[in-house]
Amino acid sequence: MQIFSKNRAKKVLDEGAAELSESEINYALSNRERIINKVLKNASLAPYISQVKTLFSLLQDYVKGDYREIPWWSLGSVVTALLYILLPLDAVPDIIPIAGFLDDAVVLKLCLDMVSKDLEKYKLSKVAGADESGHLDKTRD
Repeated sequence: MQIFSKNRAKKVLDEGAAELSESEINYALSNRERIINKVLKNASLAPYISQVKTLFSLLQDYVKGDYREIPWWSLGSVVTALLYILLPLDAVPDIIPIAGFLDDAVVLKLCLDMVSKDLEKYKLSKVAGADESGHLDKTRD
């Protein structure tokens, strides 16, 4: 029996995406280190560390105005998944050994699956738009 279903995770992401605000994006970014540390310390989340770092890079580029090609819903799902990791009392409280972090992993994995095309597009734009110094070239179309 699944403790936290894929359908419940989708509902969490959909609701979060529908309610996204700029302040939530900034809140996620301001808690970057806390979220990354929580991912690194958790066996169910640790395999996603590189993807989590990419999500933060995407958010940072969005806020700076360097990358705005992501749909608002996808951006909302990303922010929701990252902030969900931060919540100590989510669907299954994190104080419950093993099971407490499984819902975090389900939400994150589903988010990554749902925004995979947007993430690929973002990564390609980073490669294509980077100049010699490693910064995005803002003059490109």
